[in-house]
Amino acid sequence: MDESDPNALTVEQALERILATTERVTGSEAVALPDALDRILAEPVAARIDVPPARNAAMDGYALAAADGDAGSRLRIAGISAAGHPWDGALGAGECIRILTGAVVPDSADTVVMQEHVTVDGDHITLATDARRGANVRNPGEDTRAGTVILDTGRRLTPADIGLLASQGIGEVPVVRRPRVAFFTTGDELAPIGQPLKPGQIHDSNRHTLRALLSRYPVVFEDLGVIADTEEAVRSALTRAGESADLILTTGGVSVGDADFVTRLLQREGEVGFWKVAMKPGRPLAFGRFGQALFLGLPGNPVSAMATFSLFVRPALLRLCGTEPAPPWTLRARLLENLRKHSGRTDFQRGVLERRDGEWVVRSTGGQGSHQLRSMSLANAYIVLPRESRGAEAGEQVDVIPFHSVF
Repeated sequence: MDESDPNALTVEQALERILATTERVTGSEAVALPDALDRILAEPVAARIDVPPARNAAMDGYALAAADGDAGSRLRIAGISAAGHPWDGALGAGECIRILTGAVVPDSADTVVMQEHVTVDGDHITLATDARRGANVRNPGEDTRAGTVILDTGRRLTPADIGLLASQGIGEVPVVRRPRVAFFTTGDELAPIGQPLKPGQIHDSNRHTLRALLSRYPVVFEDLGVIADTEEAVRSALTRAGESADLILTTGGVSVGDADFVTRLLQREGEVGFWKVAMKPGRPLAFGRFGQALFLGLPGNPVSAMATFSLFVRPALLRLCGTEPAPPWTLRARLLENLRKHSGRTDFQRGVLERRDGEWVVRSTGGQGSHQLRSMSLANAYIVLPRESRGAEAGEQVDVIPFHSVF
């Protein structure tokens, strides 16, 4: 069977159109370092000081002049330098000091001999090996030099970045303001958690999924709830969101059914970029504008909603936040079973990726229906089957996208 649709965009074309329309939000703010994790830098940050600020020992041992450090030399221990408590004397000929990791190396020393390479006898040491000038000494600015750019605009701050900024004594950083995202689900069949299901109802899982997904990004989001399947209710929600949000996300109502009002309203009162993508799960995907906001209408089936979020919403969010989205990390893995599909759409089947005997292997999680959310919970990767293929055989190498690179 061929599921080709001449009006459907490829995954690549759809993403290209979305990113061509999406721009970084304007405005920035200064935030305290403890609140800066995962925020996007609005301007470059330069080092204020050299790190380390002074020569220090890379390990516990004895600081001395290499000229006095031949194997077998006997040196007198003149003092001790500990981290935060530098020794303020000057070494004479035939002298050394006990030094601990991170402690300042005095100007009169140019090497640190590991404690394992000496024999201690009272207040003297005997060297077991020749001392090498510069060994086990960290020099000023070896990590960062004052004035150099250490983090650039568009950087999404990581735990290591937070530590780097702290090492410079920087307690506040300029970051892009957090984009505002409004989202809602549509469908009279949706019931809140905790409410008994009436005939024909299901619990609303998509809103909770969207909330969980959005919480991983530096955005401010507003949950507008479940919107009834009426044109007026959907128009009211879109209008409210379009007045204040940078991005509107919806699930459901973007197909061509009698109760699918989202796309119709977008066509009449907003702007439509496209609404069909040649992929499975997730063909009905509406993209455009409503009011001042970008709009992405995701399918109502829960797996389709997650798949389209990971492949399209995530890159748009990153661009809005001020950083450039990288393509999903893709690797090759050996397929452990036969997989089937129809030609005409790129399949993103849920799979379990693991390492066995030095190679990557992948297997299906089973049922691939777009309503089967448990298969998404069991999976850790997409198995990508090309648009025109009809599947793949066990033993073949297939493209796999680990979930950690798209969620």
